[in-house]
Amino acid sequence: MTKKFVCLGMAILSLAISPSCRRSTDEVVDDTRTASRHVKRGVCALGGKHNDSRQIRSRDQLYGANETKFQDDFVPLGDVEFGDDLALADPTVRQPRNSPGDPGSPIPGIEAFVDPSTMPEVADIFRNIHFDYDSNLLKGEDNMAIARDVANYMRSHPNVYVFVEGHCDERGPEAYNLALGAKRSNAVRSYLVQEGVSPDNVFTISYGRERPLVLGKNEDSWSQNRRAEFKIYFQR
Repeated sequence: MTKKFVCLGMAILSLAISPSCRRSTDEVVDDTRTASRHVKRGVCALGGKHNDSRQIRSRDQLYGANETKFQDDFVPLGDVEFGDDLALADPTVRQPRNSPGDPGSPIPGIEAFVDPSTMPEVADIFRNIHFDYDSNLLKGEDNMAIARDVANYMRSHPNVYVFVEGHCDERGPEAYNLALGAKRSNAVRSYLVQEGVSPDNVFTISYGRERPLVLGKNEDSWSQNRRAEFKIYFQR
């Protein structure tokens, strides 16, 4: 029995020091925690439930706002841990009061939210926001103009609710991409809320690399897949 444990220990040690295994223990733990939470929320959102959580959460904050020039960067902060959960929410940005699809919630599940590109009246407003490789930084005039247009529209239409979907390209581990997708969707949510949109009207979900917009193994395809995408619901 002792020999078996020694062999098992040596096998684990060899994996730990393998040159191909370059991620730290903390990074692997973070990936696993984030993935497990976001997979659960993603599946529950598709079914109209979020169980004990109201949405995927990330910690983001607006920096560098300058009233004298066009704002071209939204800089998210790094994640921090509270207890046994990876806390991914800016504490200054309130979470929604209602979870879509929950019993008694006035907001239906994500299956009732529609692709705005199918609606001519809002197709030019709710366009995809794109991200650099391995980044959740909202930047560039095109992206900021889209985010600002969405914020303006939602402020003037309080009956509109939005799911912000976080997507990644195909590269990287599944767990890491789920976490990165969550950070991207929440970077957009944080920006919208700080621009005056009600936090009760914006929800997030991460699909990681599972829903590519373009199939291709080149930078042009990958750049289109690194995105935040909107789904909207009009409450009558």
